Amino acid sequence: MKTATLIKPEHLAAIRSLSLRARLIVEGFFAGIHKSPFHGFSVEFLEYRPYRTGESTRAIDWRKYARTDKAVVRLFEDETNLRAHILLDKSASMLFSSRPALMSKLDYGKTLAAALAWVLIRQRDAVGLAAFDDALKVFLPPCSTNVQLKTILTALDRIDGGAKTRCGGALESVARHCSRRGLCIVLSDLFDDPQHIIRGLRHLRYKQQDVMVLWILDPLELAFSGGVSYKLRDYETREELSIDGHTAAGFFREGFGRHKDLIARACRELSIDLEILSTEEPFQKALMRIMEKRERLQ
Repeated sequence: MKTATLIKPEHLAAIRSLSLRARLIVEGFFAGIHKSPFHGFSVEFLEYRPYRTGESTRAIDWRKYARTDKAVVRLFEDETNLRAHILLDKSASMLFSSRPALMSKLDYGKTLAAALAWVLIRQRDAVGLAAFDDALKVFLPPCSTNVQLKTILTALDRIDGGAKTRCGGALESVARHCSRRGLCIVLSDLFDDPQHIIRGLRHLRYKQQDVMVLWILDPLELAFSGGVSYKLRDYETREELSIDGHTAAGFFREGFGRHKDLIARACRELSIDLEILSTEEPFQKALMRIMEKRERLQ
């Protein structure tokens, strides 16, 4: 793998153009790899067929050959048949950032959603966008044209933080729009009732969707320390509370730990890819990790 400069969120925070931020991330990502892993990202396995004389031996599934002593080739669905939905949480809690130099969770999610849309359309897949808070507020059906990419980028640019989170309900709404198998990428801080989220994820899987959950969190939420006192404000209800740091950290770690375990266990049971992303993680590194994991799972 080539060495490529990692683009950190704070380096892109000052760039107003979402399309420019996304392009820089994607170009840096492609510059950092020898061979694109995207075919494993988008293609769904169908069945095996016998190897035909004269074909490249690279097409042979050598693991299958080692087990059965038969030369076979893996068949996949046509890449252009992939329909992907990018689901972005735009609820008020996504506006949080613990440090001025860091992007908010929403800006991080918007930029990552733009980069993912760029990558998918570059490989000729149909991509749509859904944005939600307490309800589904934006829904663009999947399409594979460059015009669609511009439409998605424009829609993302216009998205602002909204109301309370109803992530589970939004997932179920998108599931009702899914008429054929495809890919759903969820970008959210998942600050909702875990049982509602799990029900929504289960509905997506029932509709034969391959689901990726990108759990976006601020560094403070991943490592809440109790060194000082805090004045906390709920971004969604506007309620405020002053609390001792050690007490707050203890309650948060316990509650978030239970929440995280429930979501992680459900994702394992439903065969859903779950990735926890920090808003201080460089975008290119996050993309590389996500794509390489998808390739290993094929």
